[in-house]
Amino acid sequence: MLVALSGNLRGVLWMTAAMASGVFVDVCAKLVSYDVPTAQILAMRALTTVSVFLVIVLFIGTRQIRTRRPMAHIARGVLWYGSLFFVFFALRQMSIAEVNAYLFIEALLTVLLAVVILGEKLTARKVIATLLGLVGVWVMCAPRMDGFGVPLGVGAALIGAFCFSAQTLFAKVLTRTETNFSMLFWPQIIAVVIWVPIAIITWHPASLADWLYSSGAGFFAMMTNYMVLRAVRVADASVVSPAAYTALPFSVAMDLIFFDMLPMPVIFVGAGIVVMAVMLLDYKGGAAPAKVDDAASLGEDEPPPKPVTSDA
Repeated sequence: MLVALSGNLRGVLWMTAAMASGVFVDVCAKLVSYDVPTAQILAMRALTTVSVFLVIVLFIGTRQIRTRRPMAHIARGVLWYGSLFFVFFALRQMSIAEVNAYLFIEALLTVLLAVVILGEKLTARKVIATLLGLVGVWVMCAPRMDGFGVPLGVGAALIGAFCFSAQTLFAKVLTRTETNFSMLFWPQIIAVVIWVPIAIITWHPASLADWLYSSGAGFFAMMTNYMVLRAVRVADASVVSPAAYTALPFSVAMDLIFFDMLPMPVIFVGAGIVVMAVMLLDYKGGAAPAKVDDAASLGEDEPPPKPVTSDA
């Protein structure tokens, strides 16, 4: 007998899968030559991704990319690639695990912004879980802090967390009227418009490997954002966001496999606190899935069918 999962629990599972995919974005970005500027990496990634999307549009038609909220897509595209710019910059300074540890503050930001912007209910459990998660993040980050100074890489990671949090909320709003495909497509167009001109100014010759890694970052980023969209369609943004904490074990594994690095033991102490925070969240219930035209959403989650009851 199959047990139907609640909307919030399905959202958390989708977000966890997204974090596993997102770590591969970090791996690809870190493998790109240090001689290639961050803006150029984003431009190369956007160019290869848009090329693939345009081929897909030729086969499926333009209906999938029609939009009722162009300005919201522009804002989300700026925030999405702004987050990537700061995160990629931070990855040049720190390990993947360390960068993801700083990004955990995104959960706190999302909870606060979701209450202010989306009007989601702020429960005592969410407040306690978020604050406890923040304590865990502080434990992980404290060894890098020099008095009250903030190293450049740390600052970049924190700004990236804020941008990612804001774009997650834009995604939550856009799911009410937009298809998943359009929400993946338009940010890439915005990225080409913004980052290609910037990259041309400081363009550095890139090897085939750099192009492949940049393309890989684009592929895994698409997978990540697709799964994030699936998550926010069926669950509150403030509930699924703390599932981003699962990026830590994934990133530790990638650091060890690809770069022969392990974080300081205090990272695991902080991670334990963060896991406790996630366990405090209530996964019952969930947001009503957004309804869009026909099959335009390309695989969005639908609520399970209600059981048929008989009057006999």
